[in-house]
Amino acid sequence: MATEKKTVHDFGFVGRLINIMKILQEETDEFNTITQPEILELLRDRDCACSERTLTDYLKTIMKELNPEDVDGYVYENASIEDYVIIAKGLEEKLKARDFGLTTEGSKKLQLRSLRYNQILSFAELNQVIEGVLFLKSIDDESKEKIIRKLITLSSKNFPKYSPYISENTRTISKKIAGVFEDSRVDEIALKNNLQVIRTAIEANKGAGLKISFYFNGYDENKKLKARVDANGAKLRYVVNPYYIIMYNGKPYLICATEPHDDVAIYRIDLMSEITTEIKASLAKDGKMISEKRRPKSEIKGLPMEWNSKEASKFQTEHLYMYYGKPESISLKIDKDRYTLLHDYFGDRYQFVEHIDDTWDCIEVECVPDAMISWAMQCSDFVEVLQPESLRQRILGKCKSLAERYR
Repeated sequence: MATEKKTVHDFGFVGRLINIMKILQEETDEFNTITQPEILELLRDRDCACSERTLTDYLKTIMKELNPEDVDGYVYENASIEDYVIIAKGLEEKLKARDFGLTTEGSKKLQLRSLRYNQILSFAELNQVIEGVLFLKSIDDESKEKIIRKLITLSSKNFPKYSPYISENTRTISKKIAGVFEDSRVDEIALKNNLQVIRTAIEANKGAGLKISFYFNGYDENKKLKARVDANGAKLRYVVNPYYIIMYNGKPYLICATEPHDDVAIYRIDLMSEITTEIKASLAKDGKMISEKRRPKSEIKGLPMEWNSKEASKFQTEHLYMYYGKPESISLKIDKDRYTLLHDYFGDRYQFVEHIDDTWDCIEVECVPDAMISWAMQCSDFVEVLQPESLRQRILGKCKSLAERYR
């Protein structure tokens, strides 16, 4: 009876396995592969030398454990390139062959000549994440650099060659690219708690949701949060139906409906306090505060039925500066040379109507009137509201009031 072949390892085999994985992760990526002789040389540099045959055994063992395969060279029906941790030469071709039904091609064994580690993030994805960190308004430069340095470790040493934000030679983060830091003194712990309560309320009852209540605050002259009060000076407690969360200018906002109204409302989450899902006293439970089911989305006017990045973008352009209300069709006269200004605020969500003259065009946008008043006055050198007439009159009234104030 033939004895099963055994691979014999010396005392340092665990260290070699770890170093092989580190070499693959540090040296290879979507554009750079490594050969077995190169791995052997790097293992010698790390005092973890082994024979070529032993290295092959190690690689096969690692790939069998980490990749979706039990048999060398076999690719599974539902496996994609993202499912593999260690990618050998010809794997992409094998997967394409499988997808085209070429079973003979798909059954060939993989050659361990050119290997690469399938990094968690592609270079393009990692650059996008770093860009997002660089332009965050809520953290300072030191914190950004610390986060980015950690992000860089998620890729190979080759990443700086493919990044506009990292120096290829010094591996330092570019000092010429910076976002705006807004020291808004947000209580990060309180904000995290608010977001947790809101998320739980939105997802409760298998998505049917729960109502929440909170005090809504604003900053005073002492830079402290102070709750809104009613005519008698008592703090106002808001009860709302929470639906979605949107980030705008670095601040999280809750898209909701305030009881007992059925219109969309918007509140900044970092300005909420004492937030809870226990909103009413129960007579059946001796006055104990209990939760209440959220109103269905269909009952709320102007609320999107679905929520994703596309819907959030549309909602944001219609509710500039997070004004809430019903968006309306608004006709604008805009300087022909200032379409970039229009695009910066509304993206491609505007409709060209006609050329008025050599300087001005007419366009239409969907926007909440109160938000349009602020935007049109802010951009008054290049924009004029044409319709509706009622909105023109409101802007005219504000202009007269400002003229009187500055007289």
